[in-house]
Amino acid sequence: MPDDSDKTGKGDRATSSSDGGSSGSGSGDKARQEPVDPRPVSYKGIDVTANYDLKLADHPPRPVEGDESGVSWGSGDFYFYREDLFDDEKVGSANGKLVVLKNSQKGSLETCRQETRFTETIALEQLTSGSQICVLSKAGHIGVVTYRGRSGPNDPSRYIAIDVTVWRNAEEAQES
Repeated sequence: MPDDSDKTGKGDRATSSSDGGSSGSGSGDKARQEPVDPRPVSYKGIDVTANYDLKLADHPPRPVEGDESGVSWGSGDFYFYREDLFDDEKVGSANGKLVVLKNSQKGSLETCRQETRFTETIALEQLTSGSQICVLSKAGHIGVVTYRGRSGPNDPSRYIAIDVTVWRNAEEAQES
């Protein structure tokens, strides 16, 4: 459990520095009326094995094997899928929407809320190291996945390396 407090502590420091300007009389009233955005929590160096998925609600997000129906029809917010027969590799969401950000965009809560170029899957060949993907889960969590690369041809398993920043409960959950 000490790791949880360390990660929360980092988020507290990052957020407290941005909250310093809300001491004016008018801005205090406005702050009470608007909901406060959740604090981001970042996780670096997650290896997602082929046919495994992540749920943004998990702390930390840890790849789990897709259920019997497979990752494409499962409940993961973000998955890596590989079909051996056609050598088809893609990332996707079985529980939300994805948006590949343009190189000129920076992955943030605001950017992910504004973008509407939704898809459910992205071919791995469309991504390069540093590509960012907004993940908008039906549960109301928003994440930015930064693609870092894939396993080498001589590696015994197929996986992708990612970093993830999550804003939990950033939106209202959708009814299923």
